Amino acid sequence: MTNRGSLITHKNCLDGATAALIAEHAGITPIFVEPDRVLQGIEEVPREAALYLADVSIKPEQYTLVGPRIAKVLDHHQSALAISQYANVLVDMKKSGSHLFYDFAIQQHWLNTSAEWDRLIRAVERYDLWKPCREAGQNLNRLFQALGYNWYKNRFARGWAPYTPDEQKLLADLIFQERQYTEEQLARALKISSPLPIVAIPLTREGATNEIAHHLLNQNMALVILIKPDGRLSVRSDGRVNAAHLMERLFNGGGHARAAGGRLDYPGPYDPSHAHAVLKRVSEYLHLSLETHSG
Repeated sequence: MTNRGSLITHKNCLDGATAALIAEHAGITPIFVEPDRVLQGIEEVPREAALYLADVSIKPEQYTLVGPRIAKVLDHHQSALAISQYANVLVDMKKSGSHLFYDFAIQQHWLNTSAEWDRLIRAVERYDLWKPCREAGQNLNRLFQALGYNWYKNRFARGWAPYTPDEQKLLADLIFQERQYTEEQLARALKISSPLPIVAIPLTREGATNEIAHHLLNQNMALVILIKPDGRLSVRSDGRVNAAHLMERLFNGGGHARAAGGRLDYPGPYDPSHAHAVLKRVSEYLHLSLETHSG
């Protein structure tokens, strides 16, 4: 197979995994990283190799260091707008990262469009952007998180494919386990109401963070902060708080206005005292922001 270089994309993410599927089909080697570890991923790529980024980006100060090495950045996060003026950067917040890479691969004649690819891309996008009718992508994400990228690559290498009976049974089991997990983690929730209703949860283990977050947003929470066991933060907003700006300023992260991520700068394990400290820091930031805007 032709070796066309390497793709840096989002680790443990259905959108990033789908971009990686397209890359492998096109003869590009995927390298999975957390969004705040892109430079480390770039260091793995030989300087002479073509380099692509999808569903991850870099900060302006990082671009000055490695930007000329990158053939194309394809991202949909608000935080990527800071480098969108460069010719090799495309930011479109209306599409998923894998959709952008799919379009790019077709433009480069690396991939031919098909009904199967279109269906897979649309299902992933509806889930990743939390659009209506997202259930197909949500179920796919459940199986992806349980079975891993190698399963995903083998099953969907040519786009959407029907589930096997064993996969359907596993999916039913996963949905049941997800409900138990959600109840377990919600019991650890800490809430404050000033200046806005905010909640934080120190998760005991990885799991269905989107489902937990949206359950709480439906209870009128303005902001949901989930602290993962490795110190990563997953944040969801109902629109009253710009989650991307918050993560950029406080936790060395970024993302979308309503969905973003960051990282704590001290090691775990994390318990309710750490959640309380995060809530206090965020509350102080929001108080200061409101005072600045009102002034």
